[in-house]
Amino acid sequence: MISQYEVPALLNEELPSLENSTCPIHLSVSVYKTIHDFTEYTKTAVQKHHLPLAKKCFKLAEKLYREGDKIVRMCIENIFIYSFTSLMPEDRVERIILQSYIPDSLNTVYIKQVSACNC
Repeated sequence: MISQYEVPALLNEELPSLENSTCPIHLSVSVYKTIHDFTEYTKTAVQKHHLPLAKKCFKLAEKLYREGDKIVRMCIENIFIYSFTSLMPEDRVERIILQSYIPDSLNTVYIKQVSACNC
């Protein structure tokens, strides 16, 4: 199980480009800040049309959600997955491509979130 304290090191190990990016993930004791930075990094990848990197971020988020402890899972749900609406490109084709990269487990949580708020 991945604890909240292991998340920054895991992200930096899986995505070495984070340290040199314009939106780096800070090694922080706050998993909330770390997941927020990771979400912003993913948004930047999508906005810059770097879809292979976005796909890798979604897979990593799924790993954190699947293997994380309760706090990590909650952060992925409330920060990363919650941001899906703002992540989606306006272009229909790009949106469909990006949606195909979202793992089913994360998409299911997103659908529940959208349904719960009647959005």
